[in-house]
Amino acid sequence: MKEIMRRLHLWLGLLSGIVVFIVCVTGCLYVFKDEIQSATQPWKRVEVRQVPLVKPSLALQRAVAMTRDTLPSALTIGVEGDALEVDYADWMAGTSTSIFLNPYSGQVIKTVRKDKDDFDFFSFVLRGHRSLWLPREIGRGLVDYGVLLFFVTLVTGVVIWLPRRWNRNTWRQKLTFHRPLKWARFNFDMHNVLGMYLLVPLAVLCFTGLMMGPSWFSRGVYSLVSGGDTLKAYTLPKADTSLTHTHRWQKIDTLHARLQREEARAVQFYYALPQTKDGVVRVSVVHERGSYYRTDNRFFDPATLKELQGTGPYAGKYTQVGAADAMMRMNLSIHDGRIWGIWGKILMFVASLTGASLPVTGFVIWWRKRKRK
Repeated sequence: MKEIMRRLHLWLGLLSGIVVFIVCVTGCLYVFKDEIQSATQPWKRVEVRQVPLVKPSLALQRAVAMTRDTLPSALTIGVEGDALEVDYADWMAGTSTSIFLNPYSGQVIKTVRKDKDDFDFFSFVLRGHRSLWLPREIGRGLVDYGVLLFFVTLVTGVVIWLPRRWNRNTWRQKLTFHRPLKWARFNFDMHNVLGMYLLVPLAVLCFTGLMMGPSWFSRGVYSLVSGGDTLKAYTLPKADTSLTHTHRWQKIDTLHARLQREEARAVQFYYALPQTKDGVVRVSVVHERGSYYRTDNRFFDPATLKELQGTGPYAGKYTQVGAADAMMRMNLSIHDGRIWGIWGKILMFVASLTGASLPVTGFVIWWRKRKRK
């Protein structure tokens, strides 16, 4: 049995090694993106003042006056000290403009423009993490099934690692680094000992990554957790096109005041503004800073402000969904560790760094054995 596991472990590891190394290294680089950007983008914060905030419509009017574009794509309103952000995005051209305004005066603080060919470090890292910088249809498949092979490799590694007899000596041999720290032995312990200590977070990284990968995997897990339900696509409702309005965001002030009353403890309101005649206002009400999970996604007709219903696990209030939908909402927050705060991110960083080392240390072990034969 163990001999079969060893062969599987070897060849699956060799097959997936390069993919796993790239995915894990890029994951390490990406996990602290929010903290790094917060430290390097001071225009996103302003000095707190004891005066009322400007109305959302004023922020949009200032942005329109600057850009002469009457169709902003989004507005972000945070808590005290957060700058207002108005976004324009042209998905076809691959360009975007973000205008940051002082929420107390409405004064423009900073305008950030990005063109399709502009280099952005974290976008570059994310492309590597998701598709190895290859065309999407090729790279995503390599990443998805490379991670699946790595998951199987972890399972075979556990079977190989398990001792035949359990006692104090076997525990010490299996779970401690051996001294003196000679190179070959140290490399072996890096692979076996460190891999076992971080087995659970590595398995969690694989599982949550696969949930965002091949559709058959997420559909199967969702059906299992929900008791047989089908995973619905995330879709937005349509607005009533028979009703006319001057601007698709003309009632944004009324809507924001209403949501502030309903969700007084929310830390951020993200308004995705309609770009078409039948488009709705999608509002992401964030209840915990930086959380993907503790976020409500609500939809409103821009003319009547009637609340509409979307479909899929991400639509509606996060407190009103079933177990399977909650799992889908939590998935990304678990994947990068943010669901457990900064210590969760640190854990996933260390696990991802260890994951990147496993193909390297494993290859060295195999190469040394091969040379001795």
